[in-house]
Amino acid sequence: MTIPHPSIARSTLINLAGAVISSALLLITVPLFLNLIGEARYGVLAIVWLLLGYFGVFDLGFGRAVANRIAALHDASAEDRQGVFWTGLAISAVTGLVGGAILYLLGGWLFAHVLNIHGALRTEAANAMPWLALALPLAIIISLLAGALEGRQAFTALNSAQVFGTVLFQLFPLGTAYAGWITLPYLIAAAIIGRLLSALLLFALCYRYVPLSPRPRFAISQVKSLLHYGGWITVTGLVSPILTVFDRFLLGAKLGMVAVTTYTVPFNLVLRLSILPASLQTALFPRLAMEEPGKAKHLAERALISIAAIMTPVVVVSLLLIKPFLIIWVGEALAGKASPVGQILLLGLWINTLAFIPFTYLQSSGRPDLPAKFHVLELVPYIVILWQLIDRYGVLGAAWAWDMRVFVDALLLFWASQTFSAFKHAAAGILIVIGAFIVSVKLPGDTVLFLGLAVMLVVSSLGWSFTSLPHDIQIGFRRRVLLRYSRKN
Repeated sequence: MTIPHPSIARSTLINLAGAVISSALLLITVPLFLNLIGEARYGVLAIVWLLLGYFGVFDLGFGRAVANRIAALHDASAEDRQGVFWTGLAISAVTGLVGGAILYLLGGWLFAHVLNIHGALRTEAANAMPWLALALPLAIIISLLAGALEGRQAFTALNSAQVFGTVLFQLFPLGTAYAGWITLPYLIAAAIIGRLLSALLLFALCYRYVPLSPRPRFAISQVKSLLHYGGWITVTGLVSPILTVFDRFLLGAKLGMVAVTTYTVPFNLVLRLSILPASLQTALFPRLAMEEPGKAKHLAERALISIAAIMTPVVVVSLLLIKPFLIIWVGEALAGKASPVGQILLLGLWINTLAFIPFTYLQSSGRPDLPAKFHVLELVPYIVILWQLIDRYGVLGAAWAWDMRVFVDALLLFWASQTFSAFKHAAAGILIVIGAFIVSVKLPGDTVLFLGLAVMLVVSSLGWSFTSLPHDIQIGFRRRVLLRYSRKN
């Protein structure tokens, strides 16, 4: 089965639509969860999902390795792709079971002796560990199935299945809580049922799009190449989650579960703004893996400039509106603590989303070792800085530490991918973002001065955004505007 290559723009829009639906569901369900199970239990649940995500490294990078290999085999026979798929699936299932056993042992120790959890919540967390251990093999298999569909650029099927899984993952636990079963074992078990149904759908889609034959075909010859590529992805998977989630574990150990919620709510909200760059990143990966080096680098540079143009006004508007939005979303009490955290994180988000492109470019071009080495290099300094800043500034310190880390990481990725020239073209946008940060932090939101400066910053960001886009995109946009205008008249 040969699938024609969809355009990168179309694939990005499909990925974006799936991410928007998932984000909208998150916005709806978080306040409901907070009202039903409370801030402390929600903080523990957030830690549980972080643990599950971290132990996803037991897929040994096979999800991304299978995506890369299947994309490279786009013109090969179906039998070749089947060998990659079944080999990766078999190894992922075994490693998932091993990882689940380790998670069961280590997770119980973390909740009992490390995290600042007391009384009934500690008992709930301990009783939930068997369910969490069962969830890990399922999560790893889902990663493999998603990687196979990504490699085939079957983004409509992939996003439909992921939205379906996200809906079940959120609504099953929510329905369980509404029924009165608000303890962690019931909530996690309900979420696992949703993930199981999602995995079955993904497998059915892989059967069609890889495509698969009724009889599994294993390719022992593929194991070495998959392990070599996946090994560096595993290093990234081991270190990167520490860089991105260790802040919440440290906050939980030092300040308690309410602090975790104060940080997690704005963190998750801010990261949802990266759905467009993430959607483009997903669409680019298989295409970059197929292209010859010169064309792949040109695509990466265009994507980096385009993301800067898009994200600058997005971040500016978000800085100006995050506090009133949080008040409406989660209430004034939590918003008062969470909005300064969100404002700080938005500063780092701007450059972090630009770094998506060199990260993807390096992995798709067969150099997954470089991002992995950078993450290892960043680990110890980040932990030291994070520890010190949390001691001194609490939750706000964790946000500043994250900003520092993603800034350094982005510079290293630009250097390694030789995309600094594209970054220099886009770097002026950060000045407008810093201006919006200062205005949002220093001025009350109900003053005339704030409103005037806010309008000026938004207009400036939009103007800069348009002029910084690649020239052909500007021309295409003008033509569409003129065409619509002429049709109306």
